[in-house]
Amino acid sequence: MPRFQTLLLPLLLTAALAACDQKPSREQQILAQLPLQDAYTHNIERMAVLLRRTHPQLPQATIEQVLRKHLTVEDQRQDLFRLYSEKNFSDAEFATIVAATQDPAKARALEDTEAGKRLSEKLTALMRESARDVKVQALVEQRMQQVEDELSALQKAGS
Repeated sequence: MPRFQTLLLPLLLTAALAACDQKPSREQQILAQLPLQDAYTHNIERMAVLLRRTHPQLPQATIEQVLRKHLTVEDQRQDLFRLYSEKNFSDAEFATIVAATQDPAKARALEDTEAGKRLSEKLTALMRESARDVKVQALVEQRMQQVEDELSALQKAGS
């Protein structure tokens, strides 16, 4: 039995070292390299401005709070995980997207290249495909109805 343990220890150490040496998953890369929180905040603020038109009695901060309740940052993360998955983009394509996201000059330069145009078209097509998905549409509709219902209730309570 002691011989088995002496053979097992190096094997476990080798496995642990190999695990440490693996490249991060695409999800880990997305979390580390894309400005998810900034994008989420920007999206909430833009939507709140639009909803303020139909709910002018409510403060912007209240509308944003309701949006955050029903449209979470985790929802956005999951959407981005699906969009930027290894199924949809190669490592090189994803690296190009990250570089363009992090550097506006690279993004502008990429727009003028054939590869950049193809990547942009691919991204747009994937986003459209997702938007046409019946399940995605139903979920978005449900969440937006919850937002609208809560905003209307708050507006009535304030009247």
